[in-house]
Amino acid sequence: MEMLQMLKFSLKSGQSLDFTQGTSQEDVLEFIKSIQDGENAIPEDVNVYIKSLLATVE
Repeated sequence: MEMLQMLKFSLKSGQSLDFTQGTSQEDVLEFIKSIQDGENAIPEDVNVYIKSLLATVE
């Protein structure tokens, strides 16, 4: 239902929908590089990281 609403809105407003936007190889590589430096990055000392995770559970 939501997809149909998006399609109707785009047709009424004269805009086109691009479902492939952001899927080029450059976009994907840029996204991967951006998440590597974020909070999902692998810590240098894995043992310390595991201990910190266990400390939040207790």
